[in-house]
Amino acid sequence: KKGDVIQEITIEPQTIYCRVYNATSIADKTNLLRDTALEAMRLYGTDTTKRMYFTEYSVNNPQEIFYCVAVPPKSKGEYISNVPKLRAISFFHHGAYEEIHEIRKRLIIYAEENNLTLTGVFRNIYLEGPPQHKDKSKFITQIIAIIE
Repeated sequence: KKGDVIQEITIEPQTIYCRVYNATSIADKTNLLRDTALEAMRLYGTDTTKRMYFTEYSVNNPQEIFYCVAVPPKSKGEYISNVPKLRAISFFHHGAYEEIHEIRKRLIIYAEENNLTLTGVFRNIYLEGPPQHKDKSKFITQIIAIIE
């Protein structure tokens, strides 16, 4: 919705299939997430009870990106990990991926103003994007900053 606000949230634990790559262009990042999702689905299936596709990165090394897909909880194997319960602040961004860096700045300012200590890790959860829309203004991405 228009007028979304920053909220403090809890991210429930989940099992993920996760690959790490270095990428700088939006096109490369989009392709890597798609390829990782297809690989995870082929090998393990997906856990549709969780937010299924996300990337995670550190502000200290934003080119090193973790491409993650929710898989069934009992999955075992290479590239499988269990993510613990996390506290975070979140904002739902409606628009192009190129605008996400501005939202990240807003989350950092919000954390400072509310005495929240961030870990420096950000997560982008892709709710609607290129598979659903050609018009970038219709993309929906949940931008998350993890709290210590």
